[in-house]
Amino acid sequence: MLVTGHTNSVHSVCWDPNGEYLASVSEDSVRVWTLGSGSEGECVHELSCNGNKFHSCVFHPAYPSLLVIGCYQSLELWNMTENKTMTLSAHEGLIAALAVSTVNGLVASASHDKFVKLWK
Repeated sequence: MLVTGHTNSVHSVCWDPNGEYLASVSEDSVRVWTLGSGSEGECVHELSCNGNKFHSCVFHPAYPSLLVIGCYQSLELWNMTENKTMTLSAHEGLIAALAVSTVNGLVASASHDKFVKLWK
């Protein structure tokens, strides 16, 4: 299976909690894919960068249509159902990785500023 469409290097991928969707992140865009029985995935959602370079992603465990995107110094919250975003100031450097707990709903962000922060 192959998913194509990014114009820049892909930095991160993540599955939604149900395993139905795969999100891929490059500096300029985030794409969400469905994976059917064919040889290629289908892009069902796309978010273009508004100047803040994207780097990492994770689906929120309690809100399956909410994708958390790690950027440079901020988190981008993308509600894919309404196609709305909200930016949160988060770190003093690039957010290199995100992780989620399905037990308590916390999202952890790891940054080049040498900090890990937890978000509810």
